[in-house]
Amino acid sequence: MSLDEPRRARGAGARVRLWLSALALAAGLPLAACDRGGPPATAEAPLQHEQTTLILKTLADAPSQGFSPAHFPTAGLEGDLNSDDSGRRAAAQARLTGEIIAYARAQHGLGLSKSQMDTNWGMRPAKYDAAGEFHAALAQNRLQPWLASLPPSDPRYEMLRQGYLTYLKLAQNGGWQPVPPGPALRLGSRDVRVQALRQRLAFEDSTIAQAAGDQRKAAAPFDAALAHAVARFQDRHGLKPTGVVDDATLAALNVPAIARAAQIRANLERWRWAPRTPAPTRIEVNSVAGTFDLWWDGQPALHMLAAAGKPGDETPIVASAIHTVVLNPTWNVPDSIAQEELYPKEKSVPGYFAAHHFTTENGRLVQQPGPDNALGRVKFMFDNGYSIYLHDTPAKAAFNQAQRSVSHGCVRLQHAVELAQFLLGHELGWPPEKLDEALSGTETQNVNLPQRIPVEIFYWTAFVQGNQVSFRDDIYGWDQELLRQLDASGASRA
Repeated sequence: MSLDEPRRARGAGARVRLWLSALALAAGLPLAACDRGGPPATAEAPLQHEQTTLILKTLADAPSQGFSPAHFPTAGLEGDLNSDDSGRRAAAQARLTGEIIAYARAQHGLGLSKSQMDTNWGMRPAKYDAAGEFHAALAQNRLQPWLASLPPSDPRYEMLRQGYLTYLKLAQNGGWQPVPPGPALRLGSRDVRVQALRQRLAFEDSTIAQAAGDQRKAAAPFDAALAHAVARFQDRHGLKPTGVVDDATLAALNVPAIARAAQIRANLERWRWAPRTPAPTRIEVNSVAGTFDLWWDGQPALHMLAAAGKPGDETPIVASAIHTVVLNPTWNVPDSIAQEELYPKEKSVPGYFAAHHFTTENGRLVQQPGPDNALGRVKFMFDNGYSIYLHDTPAKAAFNQAQRSVSHGCVRLQHAVELAQFLLGHELGWPPEKLDEALSGTETQNVNLPQRIPVEIFYWTAFVQGNQVSFRDDIYGWDQELLRQLDASGASRA
């Protein structure tokens, strides 16, 4: 569960800002609003009563999509829409039209302008003519299906939205009490805090709920069932599932429900940036969870762990397509890494460069192909403005860690050779032996794919697994930044 100090370096202050933002949301205070994209448009023909009713209901339901109650204001509109004064009715209809167009834009990820978005948020939503689509829906008498089609259609968005409503309701009902600090709780512990732990877990774990309501069981020592519940909680929050409540687990347990709701809200907004229709064949990487998934013809084909950028060397949010598989790659070392890390190593350990096959080419440090090359035996190239790619690695230790944000921005793959084997086999008919032979030497080979494979790198700090929401630390502070931007947009309209 870990907003776990959002990664210590961010500190408690960042977490408090997230909580306050969410508290304002739950209380119905003005938070966020979308850029209207210009002055409100006026409908070509007067809206009918049934149409205004549909639009008003859609806007009233906007908070259930993660928008704040002030996002698309309609106060006073209903009376004006039914006024006997034709001027007031026309003005109210124009305002209502402007709000529903703003809502449609926001549901298509256009609520924030490019200038408001962090430069690392490189996944941009497709262009969308909200006004044109609205008027077309009116003209073709399909307003209701058009309104229903506005949120992202991916089932994972809807599941996350339902999770948002669950956590928001928990928060509005008072949430959970924190588990008091103290020594680690483990199997056999009889600390008075064990009861508080059971009560806390009962909010999210149905197997513990009954025991928490039974005073005799609630006062029992830390047993195997409770250890299993702790391990499940840890797994959902990117922590090692030890079943022991250590400091990191305690911090995750004590993140308030309202902060979790705010975290989900940020991820609902990111869903609006994603491609509206996922390609049947695609690669999805969750940089903060450290996972890689290949989908082929709509079916899961390959899953593995990944290691993305550490804070300060963030892996960007991007959508692109793999076009080339590079076998036995060289590593053209970025100047910053060469100056800050590698040259000091050579100075302290003379011969380090020779031992690890580094050479200088045109004044730049280059590591030649080989078993200790930092990119491993294969990398996967896709167009992007950040010079990042997916690649193998000879250093596998990171994949034994729950938190795998360790790279300089590129994404390391646990089983990169297996991915190359899959892609080259399916796309070019390569048998495994052909790839093995190519990788047995040190000659660099660029293999172009006849079909580009879409690749999407997300930053999901809240996502659904099974029937529950999983959380990860906001290690880059991007949840915080996104909520601030949404709130700033709302303030500009207030």
